[in-house]
Amino acid sequence: MEKLILSIDIGTTGCRAVLFNVKGQMLKKTYQEYESIYLSARWIDHDPYTWLQAAQKTVKTIIGNLSYSTSSISAIAVTSQRATFIPVDGDGIPLDNAILWQDKRSINESDLISKNIGSDEIYHITGLRVDPYFTLPKLIWLKKNKPEVYQNARYFLMVQDYIIYHLTGEFKSDWTQASRTMLFNIEKFEWDYRIFKSFEIDSQKFPTAVKSGTIIGKTNKKAATDFGLPEGIPVVAAGGDQQCAAVGLGVIEPGLIEVNTGSGSFVLSNSNKSVRDKKKRLICSASAVAGDWVLEAGIFTTGLIYRWFKNNFCRDISINELEAKKNIYQTLDLEAQKEPPGANGLLLIPHFAAAAAPYWNPESRGVLFGLSLGHSRSSIARAILEGISFEIQKNIKLIEECTEEIKEVRISGGASVSGIFNQIQADIYGKEVVRTLCGEASALGAAIIAADAVNIYSDLKAAVKRMVFIANESRKIPNPENRRKYRELSVLHDSIYDCLNKENIYKKMEDIMTKSP
Repeated sequence: MEKLILSIDIGTTGCRAVLFNVKGQMLKKTYQEYESIYLSARWIDHDPYTWLQAAQKTVKTIIGNLSYSTSSISAIAVTSQRATFIPVDGDGIPLDNAILWQDKRSINESDLISKNIGSDEIYHITGLRVDPYFTLPKLIWLKKNKPEVYQNARYFLMVQDYIIYHLTGEFKSDWTQASRTMLFNIEKFEWDYRIFKSFEIDSQKFPTAVKSGTIIGKTNKKAATDFGLPEGIPVVAAGGDQQCAAVGLGVIEPGLIEVNTGSGSFVLSNSNKSVRDKKKRLICSASAVAGDWVLEAGIFTTGLIYRWFKNNFCRDISINELEAKKNIYQTLDLEAQKEPPGANGLLLIPHFAAAAAPYWNPESRGVLFGLSLGHSRSSIARAILEGISFEIQKNIKLIEECTEEIKEVRISGGASVSGIFNQIQADIYGKEVVRTLCGEASALGAAIIAADAVNIYSDLKAAVKRMVFIANESRKIPNPENRRKYRELSVLHDSIYDCLNKENIYKKMEDIMTKSP
């Protein structure tokens, strides 16, 4: 009987259930989209039930169309977005909406953390920069502004933990998810009780953190009903989606880097050392390769900007055109391809939900610089793809400064299906850019980790070797002429942000917009 792994991947905008065999081949995939709750430009909640319902629906769809016996499913691997947290009671029932990782309401709480412990000390202990991105500032905000929710919460769960509880009845987290809370010591791989005590956070409200690849439990009777699964399947905490994506791309060796572009972009390299950037621009977190670390840079909004542009400025694309071109994104890619490198003088700063690495500025905003009457939709489409790539390039360079030269960029995420985007990436990075055969890197990485956990393979490296394959026809080589032009434009891209930040424009705009009428 063929052994299969079922991966559940709870992303920011949708849930995927993907069925793999032990050769890394994707046999079935289903997807369910959901929407977050935008309370303001900076406040983002999410109804946790939409994650659970999407997981249940996608898994049921897979099981309902399964041509194999369900007894062939050797393990269920669960991965999810990180730094988002859910307050739940002792039965795993949410007491309030989750606060999403993209949320920026806790700027003041971040300042409090810096004053209380110090940003250098936090970075040394947790590998994280003090920023509203992570869990602790949001948790302090919740305790101050919704004390009854904080008090009544039995646990604060990450999204992955929430789904695993509903599969097994067990409350557990893993090192990769814990390392995004700003409450976890990544040198010792354990909760840091000094930080809990400093902010009067009850450490008992966080579940035990175990290494990535741990079998948390087995599917129980309730899960059998709710998910359509048989009882007794091992459920594996695979880890955070980006760490899993690195494994799914084979980025567990030196000289390789992951660039995963979906709603946002994440740039990761694996390391057998705990690395720190002197200027705290990069994050060091627990790797899904248990006992290793990842050096990481995140960009909040990349693919989301392309979707925003599509939704607001592409409504005139006809149905016939959609049928001919398959979808609006392909049409936009074709338009962007007509434009020369540099988009005829347009540069986009992709800070549509503030800036993460390398700037870490929660007040930064998006900029489209250089507009003239000669520009068209195609110019803006190309400027978006280039602006995303310029921002990613900055972070690749930082990781190289802290580790070693990157020889190959392995890409994934929804945006990686775009040939023009991938060529732009190669030209701007000055490096070969490749895709793997499986387009679902996070789900595949989770499956690889689960295959190791249930002893299908001798170790994780052996599983990666047997389950990850490069799509050589997708390989993009830098164009030397384009590379020269992009080097010059990259300097201007940096300067636009620097000038606005130096003159305090972002803060002045925020002050004006938050004033009472």
